[in-house]
Amino acid sequence: MEVMIALTVFSMVGVSYMVALNDIADILREMRSDAKMGRILHSELMKYASLPEIQELEEVIELEEKNDLQIQVIIRPLEDVVEEQRMTTEKGRVMQQMFHLQVIGTWYENREYQERTAETWRYARLYQQ
Repeated sequence: MEVMIALTVFSMVGVSYMVALNDIADILREMRSDAKMGRILHSELMKYASLPEIQELEEVIELEEKNDLQIQVIIRPLEDVVEEQRMTTEKGRVMQQMFHLQVIGTWYENREYQERTAETWRYARLYQQ
């Protein structure tokens, strides 16, 4: 009888341990995927943010290295996106020639569509000489 109880407890602990390991593996896979998408989106954002001439733009691109990822790039004047209060400096001056850059990645994973966004602001004449 004691042996049966010991085996039952041991098997319950073993199953619980395996479930916990499986959950940890799922979380790590999700974190790795999230970090990879974050790097890709940040790279695309910096590519557009460092253009010498920046202008209003909206386009959808597909990357060769990641076929299932669709990237939407949106560049708009900052005043179209944010409130005027957020565009004023500490001295009360309104920032001019500013652009809002947004990169939206959409992909299908785990039987549902996932979406992640990276965005920044940029001064229009930043890379001009």
